[in-house]
Amino acid sequence: MFDELNAAFSHLVDCVSRVEVETFDGKGAARLVGIADGIRRCGDSLRTVAVGQVDRTNGWKGEGARSISEWLATETDCAQYEAQSVVILANQLQHLPTTQAALLSGVLSNAQAVEVARGAIVAPNTETQLLNLAKHVTVRDLRNASGRVVAAATDEAARHKQIHNSRFLKSWRDPDGAFIIKGRMTVANGAIVMAALKPLQDEIFKAARKSGEYAKPEAYAADALMALCAAKTGSTQGSSEAKSTSANAVINIRIDIDALKRGHTEEGEICEIAGVGPIPVATATEYLGEAFLKLLILDGVDIKTVEHMGRHIPAPLRTALDDRDRVCQVPTCDVSIGLEIDHIVPFAEGGAASLENLVKLCRRHHLQKTHDGYQLERIEVETAEREGASEARWAWRAPPDLRNTG
Repeated sequence: MFDELNAAFSHLVDCVSRVEVETFDGKGAARLVGIADGIRRCGDSLRTVAVGQVDRTNGWKGEGARSISEWLATETDCAQYEAQSVVILANQLQHLPTTQAALLSGVLSNAQAVEVARGAIVAPNTETQLLNLAKHVTVRDLRNASGRVVAAATDEAARHKQIHNSRFLKSWRDPDGAFIIKGRMTVANGAIVMAALKPLQDEIFKAARKSGEYAKPEAYAADALMALCAAKTGSTQGSSEAKSTSANAVINIRIDIDALKRGHTEEGEICEIAGVGPIPVATATEYLGEAFLKLLILDGVDIKTVEHMGRHIPAPLRTALDDRDRVCQVPTCDVSIGLEIDHIVPFAEGGAASLENLVKLCRRHHLQKTHDGYQLERIEVETAEREGASEARWAWRAPPDLRNTG
């Protein structure tokens, strides 16, 4: 086997060394990216399962390392956090042979396998559902589904307390002299931070778009943090271009009415901060009455019955839309700021302002749908919530004249 693998590796290195990238056109270069990603997935999966065997056989001991993650970081020149993640996944996969097989076959990426394993290791009966879900959704959606599985399978109060006890906020300077911040806290506290930053981040994004300047969402988030700090300290140094720091912060909490009455969730029930993650019911009830909170009780008013034939979108419907579409709904697009509301059936053609006919898109995809002939097609995909459950999602369809040309 080693001779075969070494021969394949030597052949691969030889092929790569002879590739002249500048001779490829756009389609050829894109195809090359796909091939390279397949090779990367193959290497990542083989490394992961091999690390599991090294750990089980203590093959790393005697090499001067204090742990297998330290050995792996040294052996492969990867970052310590990456090595730790690989070791955790490798140990989980020994209990999840179906997920390991999907990883080795290239069906799953390492990032997807991490999320599937995170849920399936605490609730083995969800492994199949999570694997099926991974075929249709982004890693972010898969992470959210896995988080719900973990929340349903563990004691919510104990988990919340453990995370709170391990909270931290660290800072240091990297080799370039940049100031780095890293933190850990409960979902509820993290949601407060993000709710305070989100309106400022949106405001900064809009101002930048008007001026023709563009940056990554993470850059606008950093600007929003500076604007928030400047508002508290009175400093203007390094602050963003946003003129106002008084925008209202909003946290949407989704909770089943039975869980709210009972005081805790049971299997299949939800209590979470939209877009952030699960929280204990006790934490949700602590926030009731706070000015920044909108509570979406899932068994309360049926938002699907709220409809308006004009362009105006009623407040309950807008809240439900904000909760449902937290990122651009075009598959694989994770843009979360500057989202615009689009009528699936255009307003000019009689499309109503209803939850079924509204969707949030980033500006680029909104323009493509409005002016370039792109379409959103509703499809049903399986979820990990319970056996046989499904939910509506979107497929992004190019105009007929572009489907065969890329």
